[in-house]
Amino acid sequence: MNNSSKVAYPKRRVFIIDELALILAFFTALVIRYRSNVVNWKQFYDGLYISFLVVLFLLQIIIFLLYDLRKKSMYLMDPVENFFTVAKGKILLIALGLLYLYSVQRGTESSRFVVAAIPLIDIVYDFIFRMLLKKQYFAKATTEEKCRTYHVFRPYPSVEDITSAFAKGDYDELLIHDADSDNEEAAEQIIAAAEAAGIRAYVNMNTLGYSVRSGIATDIDDYAAIPVSVRKEKFNLFGIEYSIARCEEAVLHVMRHVKELSGEYICFSNVHTCVMGKDDPEYRQVLNDAAFVFPDGAPIAKLQQRKGYIGAERVAGPDFMEHIFRDSCDGKITHYFYGASENTIEELKKSLAEKYPGMVVKGYYSPPFKPLTKEEDEEDVRRINESGADIVWIGLGAPKQEKWMKAHRGRVNGVMMGVGAGFDFHAGTIKRAPVFIRKIGLEWLYRLFQDPKRLIGRYFVTNLKFICYLTIDRIFHRG
Repeated sequence: MNNSSKVAYPKRRVFIIDELALILAFFTALVIRYRSNVVNWKQFYDGLYISFLVVLFLLQIIIFLLYDLRKKSMYLMDPVENFFTVAKGKILLIALGLLYLYSVQRGTESSRFVVAAIPLIDIVYDFIFRMLLKKQYFAKATTEEKCRTYHVFRPYPSVEDITSAFAKGDYDELLIHDADSDNEEAAEQIIAAAEAAGIRAYVNMNTLGYSVRSGIATDIDDYAAIPVSVRKEKFNLFGIEYSIARCEEAVLHVMRHVKELSGEYICFSNVHTCVMGKDDPEYRQVLNDAAFVFPDGAPIAKLQQRKGYIGAERVAGPDFMEHIFRDSCDGKITHYFYGASENTIEELKKSLAEKYPGMVVKGYYSPPFKPLTKEEDEEDVRRINESGADIVWIGLGAPKQEKWMKAHRGRVNGVMMGVGAGFDFHAGTIKRAPVFIRKIGLEWLYRLFQDPKRLIGRYFVTNLKFICYLTIDRIFHRG
């Protein structure tokens, strides 16, 4: 369970460095503007700048209390998250500062450069100070998070291999996965060997066939618990009915109901497909006919959160795939991959075999990039159904894959999931954005830099449309 949000991080230190950064930025701006004349206070100072600094100082206190303290602790943020948090706070600070100058009608007496430079310099100083404070704090804190962990999954390696790895000094702790009743004897042997060798060993939490990860466990009346199903309520955006869930509970729900979902399909809709659904009623109906439409776009998930839905998060197709791959290494849930290029399929085979050795894949197939004849389509369906796979991953790209799944609803045995570029991400043919970039909702920008010629038109048009449609909906109080 992730209890990091409950840690009493030193907030006072953050407040002090925020104010210190503001003061240093203020005087730095004066030095840059007046250079050697900065010592001649009377030439440019009649009390305005000091009064302005005092007001900014007080406004910084208000912003810290009403904005910073309501955000996730800066000690838990990635550097990019920290930077954007600081920048937003400083923009608000200078906006209120300008309002003060306007209200006292002394704005024309101050240097425009100084007023403009203060927030920019303040952002730099504050960000640097925060990073240094964070580094210092964790350097003094427990080294628990710096431990090198040896993960063992089914089928477990030999006890000799494990003890040898620790004897070489490669690891500090052992984490045993899936030590349930089916593997209790093998897990006990590893635990006994770890105890004899003095190795610090852990067993992960496992329930309903799901390996519990940090972030999903929640305290319910002093008990650690996890959500086990996707709620029935939906979030309507542009007529598309989005399901509300965290990635882990969506995965657990599908795993528990994989047989019942056989013949159905699941969609992962981002801003691009959301706009397509808004523009095309037929495609919108294709999305709404799915068993679930999960928000694959950070802006959609944030809209759910702003509506007050607890536990609403982005459920990205590649993340969903990773969780299910890990939790199906016992072979109880089987897979089939339909789509992508032959090169991607070959790389995907290698990647899955290396990362998820116990995962059972019943087949791979890269269909030709042309409209299929009726006979070819029937042959594809026959091939998939004869494999007996529980999950059929579809990687044809939007909107083709969603329309394909709708057309084959009830014909394909197994639950179909349209994951688009998920094939490429897990094959390694396309590099995915780092986690911290995904957290701040800029994965689309990362992909844009990778393939600007293909994506710049799509992102520019669809993102602009999304903002316009959202603005219109808000004006008319819809959705």
